[in-house]
Amino acid sequence: MNDNSLNKYWEAETSLQEEQQLMNEWMGKDSSEAEYFKTIHTTRQQRSKLTIADIKAYNKKHETASTGTLVLPLYRWVASAAAILVFVVSAVGLWNYSQQTTQQTQMAETFEDPQEAYQELREALAFMSTKFNKTQDEAFGNIKKASVYADMFK
Repeated sequence: MNDNSLNKYWEAETSLQEEQQLMNEWMGKDSSEAEYFKTIHTTRQQRSKLTIADIKAYNKKHETASTGTLVLPLYRWVASAAAILVFVVSAVGLWNYSQQTTQQTQMAETFEDPQEAYQELREALAFMSTKFNKTQDEAFGNIKKASVYADMFK
């Protein structure tokens, strides 16, 4: 057995005569490569016995089997309906949530009674004052800490 011709075969560089010679050499041996060549030989023999009529009959047989009615299983319909239901429920929930957040209690822009307007203004200014004082106290505390650290590095 010529290893060079076997390598040429595996690289698909052999001619038909060289392939026939390899098959003839391997037909009498027992190994995995010999089984491969035997399988190729029997396949080629069977393929050479096929006629156009056999191929057409095979295609016709498989053509009629594949054109049967299409029946979708029930679970696909149920899964689709469930997905649509989840989408609709989510949309309704999101719409309700957006309606709740936009309908918060808002201050009136105009007041009939000046005392009422004055009281609302006092509450708003008191709220701002507490937030401002808290922020101002935090800022002063941070400035003091920074000056302590600055004195440490002098």
